[in-house]
Amino acid sequence: MPVSPTIEFASFADIAAAGPAARGDEGASALIVLAGDNVAFGAQTQRLVAPAAQAIERAARAAKFKGKAGASLDLLAPQGLGWDRLIVLGVAPKKDDSAAEPLDFVNLGGQAMGKLSGATRVAVMFEPPGGTDAAAANFALGAALRAYKFDLYRTKKKDDSDKDAAVTLTIATADAAAARAAHGPRAGLADGVTLARNLVNEPPNVLFPEEFANRAKELEKLGVSVEILDKQAMTELGMGALLGVGQGSIRESRVVIMRWNGAAGPDQPIAFVGKGVCFDTGGISIKPAASMEDMKGDMAGAAC
Repeated sequence: MPVSPTIEFASFADIAAAGPAARGDEGASALIVLAGDNVAFGAQTQRLVAPAAQAIERAARAAKFKGKAGASLDLLAPQGLGWDRLIVLGVAPKKDDSAAEPLDFVNLGGQAMGKLSGATRVAVMFEPPGGTDAAAANFALGAALRAYKFDLYRTKKKDDSDKDAAVTLTIATADAAAARAAHGPRAGLADGVTLARNLVNEPPNVLFPEEFANRAKELEKLGVSVEILDKQAMTELGMGALLGVGQGSIRESRVVIMRWNGAAGPDQPIAFVGKGVCFDTGGISIKPAASMEDMKGDMAGAAC
């Protein structure tokens, strides 16, 4: 499985003082900066990229880059900067009116991660309009989600040359401590999304009901109460409809009940029920063969 990026937060001064975290044979480095309308930078960013100002201006003019949201500019080995690459992401609204939607920082983080192409040490000067602590944390969340890749069963080359390298993403903000605190819950969300994605992507000969239940059981180490009902328990409870679906498989059905008792005593509980058919062969005689492998996704509700 690929290595999840290490996400850190730092001050603008730390990034400016340190430059690229390392050079030489330790992998490529990249600096990501955010540009507003007409390629306008924040004060801290403008000071940092000043040695490459002319190169940025020429590249922007050649690429007709105006700093609009969704657009980007990529400079290799920019003169005057120590980074191997300079990536400029546009954050200016596409429409010059007050009705323009606020910038989606989760999406922006995903866009940034998708531009790295082998860079392993990445610094982000997070200085956009409305760049709050929550916005920086959302940017980090988007980067973490975009980095996901499921290649557990991919055949590797003998020299393992295509092995994913660990990426360190350092996000510089006006208040690193506050951004770090805001990122905490979002890091947990990213972990949860990754777990659900991994479960969905597993083939059904690996992830069948019993194995699905076993993986849910692992959440007990986080304080979750996990109860597993086998076929006999389900029969005694009269779960005929669910057992009727499961009897079409050689694998026995399971029901997993997970409880997180973290609320205050008087609070009403909230319950979620997720469909967990590990491979839906129902009506297989009338289903087209195209995309049949996607029927393993019928347990996505339970995975979530």
